[in-house]
Amino acid sequence: MQRLTLMTAGALLLGFGGFVYDSAVAQTPAACSSREVSIYFDKGTTEFNKFSQQLVERVATEAKACGARQVVAEVKSGPDRAEAVSHAFKDLGVKVIVTGNPNAIPSAESVADREVIVRVAAQANGPRTVIG
Repeated sequence: MQRLTLMTAGALLLGFGGFVYDSAVAQTPAACSSREVSIYFDKGTTEFNKFSQQLVERVATEAKACGARQVVAEVKSGPDRAEAVSHAFKDLGVKVIVTGNPNAIPSAESVADREVIVRVAAQANGPRTVIG
């Protein structure tokens, strides 16, 4: 009887250990792959709405978790929105490299013109060498 109790307790401990290990692995990103997110401004505004701000926060959090210090943002809708994107990420501790032609203001403001494409590059897992 004692042996059966010990075997049962051992099996429970092994099961619990496996559960803890699986939970830890599930919470850690397997790999920091490249990501691309489209974020849209509301028509006529230069501020993010609640949903877009949540996307900015999530991208910034994931970028920092993967070791990225910067993201690339393709802004098509004018310098005010390019500045808003830069400030939103800067406030979260992530630098933004603005690409495209952020100074060009589109003649008609379509949904495509209000889009900002944010890219986070995959990070190498090895140590980085800084030259300079």
